[in-house]
Amino acid sequence: MTGQTMKVVAVTTSLSEDSTTLKLTDRILAGLTSVGESVGIEVATENINIRNLASALTDMTLTGFRSEQLETVFATVAEADAVVTVSPVYKVAPVGLHTLFWQLIDEKALANKPVLIASTGGTPRHSLAGEAALRPMLSYLKGIVVPTTVFAATDDWGSMEGGRALSARVRQAAEELVSLTSTIIGASRDDLAEVAEGSHSEPVSRRAGGATSGAVRGVDDEFDPDRITPFAQLLEG
Repeated sequence: MTGQTMKVVAVTTSLSEDSTTLKLTDRILAGLTSVGESVGIEVATENINIRNLASALTDMTLTGFRSEQLETVFATVAEADAVVTVSPVYKVAPVGLHTLFWQLIDEKALANKPVLIASTGGTPRHSLAGEAALRPMLSYLKGIVVPTTVFAATDDWGSMEGGRALSARVRQAAEELVSLTSTIIGASRDDLAEVAEGSHSEPVSRRAGGATSGAVRGVDDEFDPDRITPFAQLLEG
């Protein structure tokens, strides 16, 4: 897809104006731009700070009402070619405001969309917290999470050795995200639609002589987003 543009949206929960979470987000987005340039792909990036959506997310949780601001942000994520999610870790879990965003977003927002997980914390002991909490959730939303996650502890910012290790992790994750995204969006949209349509068609088994033995339920039916009640709807009672 040389010469084309790849749109990457970062969903970040930075609780201050100069947090390490925001710094990590900037470094990852810069890494994606660098990797894209090396293979002839223009990477357009946008950063959404969930901190600015705290009131809107709380209102939606309590009332089920989705504000115009949230509608715009959810649409931005859905229209992206790839997503980066970055959150600070508190008490062995990503901050609740960050996970709430993913709990309220549309079920299909991440369908067939590559996702990179990143997080920050005080010590390396929390390095798997974001992985353990967010990978299942993002996979449930049908996102395709790349293998490498990026965690930045305090030491990664204060030492030369830690900085080199962090840069290596960022580069590895960025290469995986750009490679996977370019493969997906480089495929024919018509081909993808045809495959999706075929995978949801009702399978029918026929015996010799043309007799129909009856419809067999597809193994993916119970996980079809169309059959799942959205969390926002459940909030409405």
